[in-house]
Amino acid sequence: MCRSVLLLALALGVAGCGGENERLSRAEFVDRATAICARAEERIGEPAEPRSVDELATYAREARAITEEGVGDLRELEPPEPLEGGFDRYLESADEVVDLLGELERAAGAGDEEESRRIAQQIGTSAEAQGAARAAGIPGCEDEGS
Repeated sequence: MCRSVLLLALALGVAGCGGENERLSRAEFVDRATAICARAEERIGEPAEPRSVDELATYAREARAITEEGVGDLRELEPPEPLEGGFDRYLESADEVVDLLGELERAAGAGDEEESRRIAQQIGTSAEAQGAARAAGIPGCEDEGS
């Protein structure tokens, strides 16, 4: 399974510090969210690229945990009002990726290569998530290849 497929999806979820539930300025919001995304991408890149369906199950489990943590950290940020709608859509897309990673973990754990490929492809072609990152004003959370 291609690591870049998962990295694309996992760029959504990111680990880092949250806000104090006070509305941030645009610059503060972008800086914090981008830092969260960068840390998550770094953590996602730590495990070795899976070479088997069994390894993919482990990788998906780890990626889901990192993504869930990052989404939680992002939820603590209070975006400026003009970016709020885009940020909400971004978080919805991130939640969908977390769900898909859970499905990928189950399919790979069951040894279902075909279903694993289908789900990984669905994660990797998440154009909606990329558009949501732009709408949220945080292009630093988009995949570098997009």
